[in-house]
This record gives sequence, structure tokens and C-alpha cells, in this order.
Amino acid sequence: MPSGELLDFISISKKRGVKNLNSYLVEFHKRTSLPIATYILTIIAVALSYKKRRGGTGVNLAIGVGIMFLYIFFLKISEVLGAVAGVNSLLYVWFPNVVFGLIAVYLFRNVRK
Repeated sequence: MPSGELLDFISISKKRGVKNLNSYLVEFHKRTSLPIATYILTIIAVALSYKKRRGGTGVNLAIGVGIMFLYIFFLKISEVLGAVAGVNSLLYVWFPNVVFGLIAVYLFRNVRK
């Protein structure tokens, strides 16, 4: 369902008194956090590819793929935790972006110029 319809469904369900809407809220917030994640992972990839290491480009590629898998792992965990009733789904969905955004800023600032 499109985002507008999903938001309407969530508001109507809240008015009806439905208690556990966190899975829908997680889906709604995920639709905005995933596009931002592509930019964050791109910045990390650029920062890692700029550095030259003694092991060659394979080391940078392995680090980049490892960071990507770590991000996906944290993303899936945060989705499950965000779907639990009684928690703030916005915080849980955006937490991996904040953490890896800080990593991206750190890597980008420490690149040799």
C-alpha cells in the first residue's frame, strides 16, 4: 500500500483503538530511512575506496562488505525490536542510520587529502 494510504490506515486504526500498530509504523518509518541508508553506505564506500592499503583493494572491499553486512544485521534487529508493543518505532528504525552515519562522518573526515 502506498505511504499515504498506510498513514491513513494507521490514523484510522488509532481512532478505533487498535493497540499494536508498531509493525505498521516500522514499515512507514522504514520507507524513509532506507533511502537515507543508501547515501550513508555510499559515503562509507567512497571513504574506504580512497584509502590505499598494503593488502591491495581486496582489503578495502572486504571491509566494505563487512560493514554492509553489519548494517543489514543491525537493521533487521531494529525492525524486530521496533515492532514490539510499547516502544518508539521511529527510534528503533533510525538507530542503525544514526550509528552508521557517525561511522561515515568519521571515515570521511579521516581520509587522506
